[in-house]
Amino acid sequence: MVRRAMQDSKPCLDSMVKDDDLARPKSREGLTDRLAVRASLLVLCVGLLLAAIWVIDRPSFEKCSALENVTQRYACYDQLRSELLKPPAK
Repeated sequence: MVRRAMQDSKPCLDSMVKDDDLARPKSREGLTDRLAVRASLLVLCVGLLLAAIWVIDRPSFEKCSALENVTQRYACYDQLRSELLKPPAK
């Protein structure tokens, strides 16, 4: 009797829906939605990468003061000053 109760409490694996079936959309709209989400994520990742490169590449006081050559350091400070004096974008 105990064995039968334990067997009945186990879920039947045949009646369960597989995860693969849920991940693959069957309709054309589902495929379009999936493509749109993937394209959006790709555009977001590329934008974040470009923003990170822009922030790293900008001249800063730390980068300018780390330069050994005096002429390069002054040129870096001039470039930094010209970047900071630009009016903000509207």
